[in-house]
Amino acid sequence: MEAASTSLRFRNALVFLRHQLRSTYAVRSKQQCRTNVNTSTSPVRKNFPKESISKFINQGLGDMKSITEPTKGLINALQARGFIGQFHGDVDEFAKLADSEVLHMYAGADATATSLHLGHLMVLMPMFHCLLHGHRTTFLVGIATARIGDPAGRATEREGMRDSSLGERTFNNGTEITNQLSAILKNVINHAAFRGYDKNQIGRRLITSNLQWHRNVSIIDFMQIAGHRARIGEMMLKKSVSERMKSKEGISFSEFSYQLIQAMDYWHLFSNLGCRLQIGGSDQWGNITAGCDLINRMVNEADWIEKQPTPSLIRNMAKPYGLTVPLLTTSTGEKFSKSTGGGNIWLSRSKTPPFNLYQFLLNRPDDIVEQYLKYFTLLRLEDIEQIMLIQKEHPEKRLAQRKLAYEVVALIHTELVAKRCENATNTFFGRNDDENRAKTLELGLTETDLLGLSERVFWEPVLKDEVLGQPLEKILIEGKIVGSKTQARQLLQSGGLSMGPHLTQIKLDAKDKMELLEEHIIQPNMVVFKVGKNNLHVIKLESEETIEQARLEKENPEMVLSVKPKPPLPPKTSGQRKGEKRKTRKATVQVRKARIEAEKKRARTMEWEKSLRGIPTPEPSKPKYISPKPMEAFKMENLLTRSKKMEYRAAVREVEKAGAGSKLGWGIDKKNKGE
Repeated sequence: MEAASTSLRFRNALVFLRHQLRSTYAVRSKQQCRTNVNTSTSPVRKNFPKESISKFINQGLGDMKSITEPTKGLINALQARGFIGQFHGDVDEFAKLADSEVLHMYAGADATATSLHLGHLMVLMPMFHCLLHGHRTTFLVGIATARIGDPAGRATEREGMRDSSLGERTFNNGTEITNQLSAILKNVINHAAFRGYDKNQIGRRLITSNLQWHRNVSIIDFMQIAGHRARIGEMMLKKSVSERMKSKEGISFSEFSYQLIQAMDYWHLFSNLGCRLQIGGSDQWGNITAGCDLINRMVNEADWIEKQPTPSLIRNMAKPYGLTVPLLTTSTGEKFSKSTGGGNIWLSRSKTPPFNLYQFLLNRPDDIVEQYLKYFTLLRLEDIEQIMLIQKEHPEKRLAQRKLAYEVVALIHTELVAKRCENATNTFFGRNDDENRAKTLELGLTETDLLGLSERVFWEPVLKDEVLGQPLEKILIEGKIVGSKTQARQLLQSGGLSMGPHLTQIKLDAKDKMELLEEHIIQPNMVVFKVGKNNLHVIKLESEETIEQARLEKENPEMVLSVKPKPPLPPKTSGQRKGEKRKTRKATVQVRKARIEAEKKRARTMEWEKSLRGIPTPEPSKPKYISPKPMEAFKMENLLTRSKKMEYRAAVREVEKAGAGSKLGWGIDKKNKGE
């Protein structure tokens, strides 16, 4: 009972603290720092419509029920997997706090590219573990900070920071990253449930952008909030600043102030959502501590806290924490980033196909594969130990590498894609004594076996009429497998080429020639070449009608994949729906009228023809119209009466005009009628 009352007081103090701290800087009549798309007068609104900006609000919000008690052992799990590098604050105190209360944590990534890369996964994985332990998580897409440029880990300023298209480019990048994060989060939830995690214990998640609040903050507001509480000496001691100041290029003022802008992000999320922990890479340590310092100074200046019944509890609620994870580096020690080290390993399938990601992880050396299993998979630590025991006993099977590649691809691109990559790898690079591989090659590869290689980066479009029936040297050059005819002959004579549905090894003598035949094609239009042990090439045979489109897709696959179907129309109002119903009823009545008039006209024409021939015309019988509603039958009868009179008059005019009125005996006289 005492624990429940303490937890309730804890949450009540948080609500009160957030309300009071927001009032210390929201001094204008309109909220100056909070997300408010509808009332913004920022110039950004002129560049991007409100509907585009609004997509970042509550994007990817979890649909799970609110968790009141988290799963214990979060910090221990992160330590066991090696995620805790530096920690701002008392780590033991935070461990107890995370075991007793549902906390809110966040991590961010600047929108400097259209996709996240493998280095970002080092920060995302701790967030996923926080999510699976029942805590709330916010994934921040840094559109605003991407326009400033983070100097951390860089010797020079980012390229394109002075371009006029910077705003539009970062916004488009943020949109792509938001969609990517949303898809990855869905995969993580399904993958975690498949791995034995309780789906009902998964916390809520949110994807948002710092453009939502920075676009409402003027330079005066920024200086009042962050500028007054920052100290130049402390800012210059940050590693990202001190290293750049020693370089020849130096550091610009915008880069120098980047840490304050990121500190504003932490302050906004803390005061509006109650975020207590920021997670980032080790190069973000200076920016994280800047945010913690800003929050501490804002709280220390709040005199109203001492007037409350429990000031110590409120101040304890206001303690911010920061965590940095080790940087992922390449074999040469370079940081995995877009421009240094890891630019070729992206999480987007349009930039790095899942098969490429699978092969990259499959070729990791033995000395780092265990740590990668702890970093990038949701496997239990006990299962990882069992995998490594088998790996040490049978290193030739490479069980750890295969498990790592499968789990990461399944986590990012779903289980189905991971299974396709595994099957393709076993087929093309498996051992010769593998029975399944031998059986597959004996039956012949099909289009289904190439699903793991279906991305555009693997195949080269070639006009079918130009290569079918031609020597292999020509198709090897057309498919850009080799650069010259001499290299093609050397490859064919050395026996290093395998092709066709059965991956038949090709080895020709100096005088022999071989042509590309229909039997070498994997229907409907693919030819597979394996060069050596690890290089695969797929050539798609196109017709004259499709070759140009295939070449465009090959040159820019990202642009083609980014084309999305049009969004559905917004829901209509009740008035619009009633108007559409009226239009539908009116159109139905008009169609019915036209049908009736056509039938009547046809009948009159037939009677007229019979009369001209002297055939007696029987008296027309009154048509019977059966209707379940008497009122509708009455309306239809009146309608027919009016249409009958109109048709009769029209027929009379036609007869008079033809001079056949006397023959028909109708006795029409205009003068007697007074017409």
